[in-house]
Amino acid sequence: MRKLFSIFIILILLSLTAGISFARNGTLPAKAAIDADQAIVLLKEGNQRFVKGSSVYPNQTSHQRKVLALQGQHPFATVVSGADSRVDPVLLFDRGLGDLFTVRSAGNVAGTDTLASVEYSMITLETPLLIVMGHTRSSVIKAAVEKIPAKGYLVQLVGKLNPSIKMTKVLYPSLTGDDLVDKVTETNVRQVMRDILGSCPGVLEKVRSGKAQVMGAIYDTDTGAIRWLGP
Repeated sequence: MRKLFSIFIILILLSLTAGISFARNGTLPAKAAIDADQAIVLLKEGNQRFVKGSSVYPNQTSHQRKVLALQGQHPFATVVSGADSRVDPVLLFDRGLGDLFTVRSAGNVAGTDTLASVEYSMITLETPLLIVMGHTRSSVIKAAVEKIPAKGYLVQLVGKLNPSIKMTKVLYPSLTGDDLVDKVTETNVRQVMRDILGSCPGVLEKVRSGKAQVMGAIYDTDTGAIRWLGP
């Protein structure tokens, strides 16, 4: 009995230590139950650390890797973003292995692969938060705005950007250059949010039932900061 009691005390101390670790550096247990509001707080705090150059790189240890290998993934947010090499959601939100399910494509458009990936993460993995994030100085959107001829599969990609380009020019006829590109990027974020909710009934039902949230955001490649556009 004395030995069993000692083991019980040790387990309690380990659990308390884990809680302290989470409070200090944002490290999460493998199956943490986090809702959308808590997820947003974690991501905002992580981006603030990234901007300040004080990232803590949580959940990037060999132990975390082994836990995920054994228990599977339980990300607390899905991030749809551009494939730009300057835009890595895990880094700019200062998160680690298993935290974010990222879906990335050039131009940040909602093709069938993106929609299927979002459905998998939101419905099968049950992530409570979906973020559609564009970024400033997008070279793909800039090329589409300037009507630079595209080849191969880029033709289809540019086709998905054209509605956002046309809408932005109607709403903001005086914008030109980089200002126009950045505004098209923001319009495209809202368009992708509509595309996902309009094409993925399972995701729409989760949002309507309050089990998930969808948020738009813009990453500033100059400052590193996230500007939140709201739901």
